[in-house]
Formats: sequence, C-alpha cells, structure tokens
Amino acid sequence: MLIMIMLVAAACGDKADNTAATEEPTPTETKTGTDSEPANTEETENTEPASEESKETDNSQDVELGTTEKGSYTNDYFGVSLKFPEAWEFQDAAGMNELTSASSEAIAGDDETKKKQIELSQTKTLNLLMASKYPLDGGQVGPSAMAIAEKVSLLQGIRTGKDYLEATKKFMVDSQFPYDYKEMTTETIGGKEMDLMQITMDPGDGSTVTQDYYSTIIEGYAFNFIFTYMDDKTKAEIDTIKKSVQFK
Repeated sequence: MLIMIMLVAAACGDKADNTAATEEPTPTETKTGTDSEPANTEETENTEPASEESKETDNSQDVELGTTEKGSYTNDYFGVSLKFPEAWEFQDAAGMNELTSASSEAIAGDDETKKKQIELSQTKTLNLLMASKYPLDGGQVGPSAMAIAEKVSLLQGIRTGKDYLEATKKFMVDSQFPYDYKEMTTETIGGKEMDLMQITMDPGDGSTVTQDYYSTIIEGYAFNFIFTYMDDKTKAEIDTIKKSVQFK
C-alpha cells in the first residue's frame, strides 16, 4: 500500500519538502527486524507455529537500504544494482520517508481504516530509491524510477510478486483512484523474472502517465520497481534504466 502513496507523489508532482541531501552516498546499513515484528505479530495470532516467519525475521535483522550515489544505486542484501542518468534528481531513504509522510495524510484523509493500513504498511516498508528527471517539488511530471521493498508473510497469502501486485491493485481500486489496469504479465529484468502490473492515468493536462510495477519475492520481502513515463521519448529513458538493472 505504501507503494501507492509513493507513486502518487512521484507521478502527480507532490509538493513535499524535499530537503534531503542528494550529493552524498547513503549509509547502507539499517536494521528493520524491530519495525516489522509488530505487524507480523498481529498477523500470526492464533496460528500454527511458522518456521518460515521466524526465518524472515532473522533475515530482516541484516537488511540494508543500499547505497544511492549520483547516477547509480546498489543493494547487496537484495543483490541488485542499477544506473540512472547522472543529471536526474534522486532521493535516498531519508528523503523518501519525508515524501511518504507528506503524502500519506492527504491520501488517508479522515478515513481511520485507511490511516491504520498506511501506518501498518510503513512499519514494514523499506524506501530504497527514488530517481526522477525533474525535482519532486517542482510540479512537473516526468519519468522516474523507484525501488521499494515491503516485508510480507505467507500468512498474508503473499507468495509471489503477482500476489503482492494483486493486493496493491485491490487497495488502489478500493481507494477509487482513476487508474486503468492492464492484465498482469511477467518479464525478466536483470536476469530475474518479475511480475508486472501496468497502470495508466490522466494527470489532467491531456497527457497519459504510464507506470510499470515490477515485483518479486526476495528474502521475505516483496521487492518492487516502479517506472514512470509519459511517451515514447520518456519510455526510452526508462528502458535504458531497466537494461542497466543487474541481480546477483
């Protein structure tokens, strides 16, 4: 669900205050076991012992957010790297967290159920990378690339990237966002097969924004890319980024 929040901010020109430094490498190590355990505790109440759950918690203790530098992103925990244009703006995890906080309140509104869903998602979500052609606070829609990972559980029924995307789609549909959805497919990126959900939207200026959601399960997380583009020219820019992706 947090992915949905981030896409709204990225694709529709959210006016969040993006003051995080963007010229320094991002420290790579963080621990998220403590954050994700409360969510898993809720989900596992009155269930059979789940060795798979224990394994996921142990893995999460060593998870890292990766390193973001000008024109590149690497993450050893998820075994992934990619390149993006050096001229692009980028946000590390801290900057993405600011963007998320600024967007979540507007999206939830007065809906207490939605607020709780977003809060739960935040405790389990790793904001890894946000790179965009234009400044996020400039109000100009442009191509962008995001990487986000969310802790998942077999008890949630999330076994594949497609399962995760279907849950994300349901949240979007229930939230009545004016998106058009194409049939889900699979695609190999950087040597790894990922499930793909493509959506399109009208930002209100007569153009069409397309977003490609890629998802796969890695070490108990739904690891996701979200690529945004508007036309053939911006799609070519995104295709170059996708071709640079490498999974170990």
